[in-house]
Amino acid sequence: MTFILAEDAALKSYLSGLTVSDEKSNPRSVGVWFGYPDVEIRSQSFPFITIELMDIRQSFERAHSGYYYDSDNQGTVISSTNTLYGYEYPVPYDLVYQITSYSRHPRHDRALAYHLMNKFPGFRGFLPVPNEIGTSTAYRHMFLGDFTKLDRAEGENGNKRLLRNVYTITVMSEMSPTLAYAYITTQFVSINNRGAKAPWTTSIPEDKKAV
Repeated sequence: MTFILAEDAALKSYLSGLTVSDEKSNPRSVGVWFGYPDVEIRSQSFPFITIELMDIRQSFERAHSGYYYDSDNQGTVISSTNTLYGYEYPVPYDLVYQITSYSRHPRHDRALAYHLMNKFPGFRGFLPVPNEIGTSTAYRHMFLGDFTKLDRAEGENGNKRLLRNVYTITVMSEMSPTLAYAYITTQFVSINNRGAKAPWTTSIPEDKKAV
């Protein structure tokens, strides 16, 4: 999957499936959206989590230059001993996301805080990012940069509470070139080949042989 889109999908999958409960002990699923859900488009059913891409920063300290090669086009084709695929080294980027949890109930708010602190454990986190055809998974280093509590009162008399936990996280990613270059590997070298019917030279002077 394409750079950024792959991380978006991976983050949504990573945060999906959470549940919270309250004094009534009713498990409630937590929705995950890209951006705050518009009331005219979808139901605002609390609690929920939003994902927003805030910044894209080139990571110069992780940069390399040159080419690398493999025989199966990064696991997308059957490996061949006669073909190599060459790539430029990917360009490293840091993707900065804002993850926000929204709830009305204090217990839901605390449960979401607990879940998300486990999902983003300081500098020890990682994000599984599967490739487009599901043959392999890359694990992007991911760390928590900041946490902010942004609760507020709503309604005419301030009798409704909106409880928010805001996490700023960084996913260390990379953008690969869109094209791979296929090379056919050399199987033999013919010296002084004078045609299909002519014999090949087999006697090579010692000073001309490869060392």
